[in-house]
Amino acid sequence: MNLVEIDKLNYKYSNTDILSGISLSIRENERILLVGKNGAGKSTLLRIIAGMHIVRDYNKFDILGNNIPQDQCNGLAYLGNKWERSISFGGTTPYIADIKVKNMLKHWQEEYIDRRNELVDILNIDLNWSMHTVSDGQRKRIQIMLALLKPFRLLIIDEFLNELDVITRDRFFRYIDDECNKRNCGIIYATHIFDSLHKWINKVIYISDGKCEDKIDLKNFIKNQENLYESVKDKMLKDLKKNNEITIANLNASKGYSSGRGKLNN
Repeated sequence: MNLVEIDKLNYKYSNTDILSGISLSIRENERILLVGKNGAGKSTLLRIIAGMHIVRDYNKFDILGNNIPQDQCNGLAYLGNKWERSISFGGTTPYIADIKVKNMLKHWQEEYIDRRNELVDILNIDLNWSMHTVSDGQRKRIQIMLALLKPFRLLIIDEFLNELDVITRDRFFRYIDDECNKRNCGIIYATHIFDSLHKWINKVIYISDGKCEDKIDLKNFIKNQENLYESVKDKMLKDLKKNNEITIANLNASKGYSSGRGKLNN
């Protein structure tokens, strides 16, 4: 069963093409790594799948049976936003409230108490922490717990786990891997940190300049390299070289930077 089915999706922002001709599917029990250089369109694509950007230009756009997806509804969970507000000319600062963890989304915590307790143990959370005294790392763990209180069918993670320590990351990866195996969930994860991912990721999608390549099995993606990190690096280097060659060719064609012009200058 497909949890996500997208065909020929295009997305513009301020008349600039961000995504072009995106077609992809995510099936049950697929753990997908979305990779690409900065600015390739990863976050935009994930936010569209999570329903945070409205998109109208597509042949098909189906997320868990809905073309208007919404975080924490219909089995969708999104980890990407931070609890922080922007201050003009001052950067960002976290939202702070004098409330204990056990009182946040209290009705959900009570409804899914066994699931809550498991996440508390995995993420090493103290339910008596007060939100105005916790560190950034602790706040991140609390946000993960609250986002996953309701059982998910599709989990989207956008560079959200980078601040977790290695032990907590490992526990969390094992937890969501087990979730997929038990309940046939799907995950799509964008990150630039690849340690331990080969243990539970099974597919890779590479995105470049707003266009997605076909989904590929992890084993086939890394078969010519030593590990996942080296495979991603090699892919990005080839992509960079290709784009540079295209840019130079365009300059030569449009501005006359040719060997003939060079001889005239000698």
